[in-house]
Amino acid sequence: MNRLLILFFSLSIIGCSKQKKIWDNGLTKSAEEITEFTIRIQEDSLKNEIRDTLLIAIKKYRDDDQLALQTRRTLFDNEQMEIEYIYDYFDGLKQEIVKMSADSLPFKVNYSYKNSLLFQSSGILDNETERFEQIETYYYRNDDTKEKSIMRQIFLDKETNDTIRNTTVSTYFNTDEKVDSILSINLRRQGQNRKAVYEFDGKNFIGLKEYNDTDSLLSNQKFVYKMDEFDNWTEKKVIENGLLKRIIIRVIKYK
Repeated sequence: MNRLLILFFSLSIIGCSKQKKIWDNGLTKSAEEITEFTIRIQEDSLKNEIRDTLLIAIKKYRDDDQLALQTRRTLFDNEQMEIEYIYDYFDGLKQEIVKMSADSLPFKVNYSYKNSLLFQSSGILDNETERFEQIETYYYRNDDTKEKSIMRQIFLDKETNDTIRNTTVSTYFNTDEKVDSILSINLRRQGQNRKAVYEFDGKNFIGLKEYNDTDSLLSNQKFVYKMDEFDNWTEKKVIENGLLKRIIIRVIKYK
C-alpha cells in the first residue's frame, strides 16, 4: 500500500470544520464530476519537451455537493486507489473506505465529532506482515474555525520488526480554513524534517516554499492558472525554481 498517498488525501481533501459542510470542492458552481490529469514536464538531451501523464484522478459528487467517490490511477505503475465516503444522519463525514489495487483488504478511516465539529480521524491496518496507524486530531479557534491539526503515522514491518515510518505532521490553517503551512517531523530519522509554507490569494494557492530542518529553502513553487467562464481553474502550471515541472488539466462536469 502506498501510504504516502493516504497521507496526501487526509491532508488535502478535508474542507470546512463545521459538520454540515465537511467537503468544499472550491468551485463557484455545483459539479457532478471532476477529472484531473497530472502531466510531468521534462526535457531530453536535445532540450525537446517531453510530457508524461503520471496520474488521473476522478472525483464524483452527490446531489448536495458532498464528495461521494474518488479514484486515483498512477500510470507509471498501473495502480489504483479508490476512496468511498460514508456520511452520517447529519451529513457529516463518518468514514472513508480506501481500496488499493495491490491490497486485498481496504483501509478504513473513521471520523468523530465534538459539538458538531470534526474532532478526530483514525485508521489502522493490521495484518500478518505489517501494521499501519494514522490518527489526526483537529483544533479550533474561539469562533470555531479550524486552527490546526496534528497527525501521527506509524508503519511497522512485522517481518523485520522495523519501524519504517514514525512521523508527526502538523497542519496550520488561516482564518479561511485554507492550509497555511505544514510541518512534518520524522521521529525516526534526523535531518528529514520538512516545513511547507503556502501562499494563498483568497481563492487559489499560488505558491509553495519547502524548507528543511535548518530553515534552508529546498524548493520554491509557483502556481499559474487558466480559468473557465465560471471562474474555476481548468489548468494549473507548477513552476519549480523557475522551471515548468508539471501541468494539471482539470475537466469539470457541471450540474
